[in-house]
Amino acid sequence: MNIYLQAPLEFCSYPDIKEGVIDIIYLKIEKKWHNGEYEKIFPLIKLITFISPEEEEAWKLGCWFLMNAIAPEYEGEKRKEIEEYGINFLKEGIEKNKESGELYWELAWIYYQKKDYEKSLEYLEEAEKNISDYKVKNLKAHTFEKTGKIDEAIKVWKKIKKMYPLYTDVADRFINKLKKEKNNGNFEKNN
Repeated sequence: MNIYLQAPLEFCSYPDIKEGVIDIIYLKIEKKWHNGEYEKIFPLIKLITFISPEEEEAWKLGCWFLMNAIAPEYEGEKRKEIEEYGINFLKEGIEKNKESGELYWELAWIYYQKKDYEKSLEYLEEAEKNISDYKVKNLKAHTFEKTGKIDEAIKVWKKIKKMYPLYTDVADRFINKLKKEKNNGNFEKNN
């Protein structure tokens, strides 16, 4: 069956029509993305968030799209303006989904990439109130390291080691690295 026919058929079977409309909009987004019609995508994402403010994926996708697909096409003030709009769009999503650890994590990741580690930690703290998974703890450990809070970074890696046995080797490697660098005086001691 053609994927573009699937959404209208599902639309008719939804008890909540809103979900069917959102599915159709996502299909339109996908088609425009593959056709390179990027300038037409964000308005569709914004429409999804209007129809269904609890649609976390739309907030994340909208921010990602602005930050990574639209903003890089520009330089200087225009680029900064678009990036700021993307951040504010995600913050709006957080306002409408205060218990979404995922949206807080996304914003923490953006601030980490921008080297605003204090803001990253602020949003990671909020993320941890609602989700506790590896990616949150991993980013928190790296962010503590970037801010020179080595003892805190080591504590987080030790938690990761206990909570996520699959990442024991990774945690051990970072713990040993941080302890070694701290002992060599490459970092200030933080209590």
